[in-house]
Amino acid sequence: MKLNLAENICRLRKENNMTQEQLAEALGVSFAAVSKWERGVATPELNLITDMADLFDVSVDVLIGYQLRNNNKDAVIQRLKDYVHDRDAQDALSDVEKALKRYPNCFEIVYYGADNYSVRGISQRNPSYSKRALTLYRHACRLIGQNTDPKISETSLWKNIAMTHITLGEPDKGIEILKEHNPCRLNHPLIGQALASDCDDPKGALPYLSIALLDLCVTHMQLVIGYINVYCKTSDYSNAVALIDWALTFYPGLKKPGQSGCMDKAETALWTIRAYLHLQFEEQADAIRCLEHAREVARQFDADPNYSGSRLRFVSDDTVASSFDDLGQTAMEGITKVISDFGSDELFTLWEKIQNEKPSKNI
Repeated sequence: MKLNLAENICRLRKENNMTQEQLAEALGVSFAAVSKWERGVATPELNLITDMADLFDVSVDVLIGYQLRNNNKDAVIQRLKDYVHDRDAQDALSDVEKALKRYPNCFEIVYYGADNYSVRGISQRNPSYSKRALTLYRHACRLIGQNTDPKISETSLWKNIAMTHITLGEPDKGIEILKEHNPCRLNHPLIGQALASDCDDPKGALPYLSIALLDLCVTHMQLVIGYINVYCKTSDYSNAVALIDWALTFYPGLKKPGQSGCMDKAETALWTIRAYLHLQFEEQADAIRCLEHAREVARQFDADPNYSGSRLRFVSDDTVASSFDDLGQTAMEGITKVISDFGSDELFTLWEKIQNEKPSKNI
């Protein structure tokens, strides 16, 4: 624990309206001694510390800046967890080692001790910290039976171990571990990144990155629909519109030039939802433009429907993957389904008028 005796001497002297010379005279020492104390280049003897405490009418603990800490196991674990997110914690690793000596086989202390060494190994580019993290993560694997935190699993531990190997310039070891512990393709993005960046193997990286991108599309849509439901059900329509605008910059970028793709039906659904949101602001003209845009994207997709993942830009041509949705057989049916789900008569009436019109010149 860092004590702040030097700062406290200076602060308390000023609070008592004393100069350094006056303090030196009161304690029977030289002016230079007081100056050194306040600059932290020297420490007063114990009898002088007690004399100053009496002079300033404070306890010795207050003067030297000592605070009694709660050192029961739960408090120690919480401190280590907090240190992981505190870049400026001066005594973090010292406290980690003290905790490990006291509780060498406590899963949480070992795990968060590893996290502290890991983040500092990366941010400070200190290989010795990363190696210490590696040792602790492996020890945490042996203690995993104690774990009660659902956010931590053996898989996440092995991922941390793999990433630490990569940080230490051992990508082959890291990739081997990532492949071995890869449920639900969880590690595909990191495997692809490591192969391309650290192993100079772009050909080997592409299949992993392609599948990871397709998984990202699914996750992205789940997040977007989840947020839209939150915002619509809380009448936070401004945030709902902002979210859709963000999403609508994502899907078009995945299209190969001149081709429809498996994300087009999702894009039409978002344009339809945006139309509904405009109606909540009584912006009928904007709602019409959104429905017209949805109609044109739907028409292009329905003219050449393709659900293959390899139809997306950046996905390798030999990737075998197909998309499925519950929006209906066609993209046009999907628009009708979204409108039906909202139960908005005004939106339905607009769509009935728009869906069979010729394309607008503004689209």
